[in-house]
Formats: sequence, C-alpha cells, structure tokens
Amino acid sequence: MSELLLASALGRGLTLPPLPHTDDVLGELAAAMYVRPLRELRRMPREEAYLASSEARLVLTGAGRIATWHWGSANAPLIGLLHGWEGHAAQLGGFAVPLVSAGFRVMAFDSPGHGESAGGEANVPLIARTLIELRNEFGEFFGLVGHSMGAAAAAMATTLGVTPAGIVFLAPPLCQVDRVARLSERLQLTPGVRAAFIAALERKTGFRHEDVDMRVAARAASFPALLVHDPADRSCPFRNSELIAAEWLGARIAPCPGRGHLRILSTTEVHQQTVEFFGGLRST
Repeated sequence: MSELLLASALGRGLTLPPLPHTDDVLGELAAAMYVRPLRELRRMPREEAYLASSEARLVLTGAGRIATWHWGSANAPLIGLLHGWEGHAAQLGGFAVPLVSAGFRVMAFDSPGHGESAGGEANVPLIARTLIELRNEFGEFFGLVGHSMGAAAAAMATTLGVTPAGIVFLAPPLCQVDRVARLSERLQLTPGVRAAFIAALERKTGFRHEDVDMRVAARAASFPALLVHDPADRSCPFRNSELIAAEWLGARIAPCPGRGHLRILSTTEVHQQTVEFFGGLRST
C-alpha cells in the first residue's frame, strides 16, 4: 500500500513524485526516505560540556563540510568516534577524556546529514568514505569506536583502506538486508516496489545490497574487535553482536545489561573497557 510510504516520505520532508506512482517511482521514493535522517541539533548539557574541552574544525569532503571535534596531543595515536543514525558526535564525547588521559588523541564528527555537517542524506557506505577522507586529513586511526550505524560504517571503512589496530563496536547493527526488510514490512511494500527500492539503494550507495553487512568486514579483519551490547537492546538485537563475533577472528563480546541502546554511550564502565582495550593493543 503506497499510502504508508507516501505519508512516511512526507514526514521526512520529501517532495512526493507526480503520478503515475509506478513500482520504480515508489522504489526511488523509498530509497530517498531510507537515506534521509531527521537532523537533531539539540545536545544535553553534559554533551555540550564534552565539546567545550575540544577543538572544533570544519573539513571539506566529497559529502560537503563535515564538523569535527578534537581532543589530545597531535602526536598521540588517533581514536575516531562514530555516532549512530540520527545521532551526533557529542553523544560519544564521554569517551574523549578517558582516552586522552590514557595517551590517545580523539576525533569525533557529525556524519553527513547529521548535526552541524552538510548534506541531507546518510548511509553506511557514504559515512565509510567520509571516514577515509578524514583519515587522509588527520592521519591513520589507531582505533575506532562506532555506535549503531556508526559501527557499520567503521567496519566497512576497514574494507576500503582504513587499517586500525583494533575497533570497538557499541550496539552494532548487522546488515542492510535486515533493515530494508523491516522497513518494507512496516510500509507494506509490494514485491515490485521492494525490488525497485533495493535497486535504487544500490545505485545511491555504489554497493550491492547484500554487501552492506558487518560480516563482510568480519571475514576480512586482521585485528581484534570488542563488541559492547545490552542483551535487552530493542533497537539493535544482541544477536547481531553474536553473529558478527562468530566470524571475526579475535572478537570479544562484553555484555552491558540495563543500559539500552543509547545509555551505553554514557556508561563509565564502557569508557573504561574501551580504554583498556586500546591500551592493551598499544602495549603489544
């Protein structure tokens, strides 16, 4: 039923296409809606405090101007922080001071279409490519910390040339196939519209639908990963971490019960686990 898709697209601020609404037209609309985040510019007081101790820089990339924030000495090993869908850099700001105190420098950024960065679209391959451009600007990443969709982008970036010593995934998703299937079911898309939706996504991202999957990076990884996840996470099921870890040599899961999908980012124990993980890699 196209009515649900049309209503959802309007809710994302998209202009509806003119009639006739063929499968291809509706598939293109579904793809445009899928990659269009709702921009969130509000920050909690503690998040403002995180950024207050940083140095802000704008970087021109292929996706437009990207807002970045930096902590620590320019000569220290670099840790990159990647937020999730409809999030922003400051959500991971609690990791900055503990990592800097442990001898690292830290960079967080608003992904394309998010926060203070340019653009109206975001997807995993686009964020991965943006991360590569930031690597070219600021130097190779010793480590990456990715939350939710940021975890997927961090993983994909390692298949495109980013070579960290290790990576921390916080409440990771699994694959685009699952997300598209859930959205298609919720919007009651017909098989024809669903096929056109997937084809449009592949054109937009430059990746095959089934390859936007964290297990692709897992099978190729030559460095360890720490997966921190609440077993009761309702947004990204804990099973995702189990499936990723099963194919990632050297991966370890650290359950974080009771913190949900977002509170995990402000959990002191998670910050400490991350510091210990990267500290251990630095000493080897």
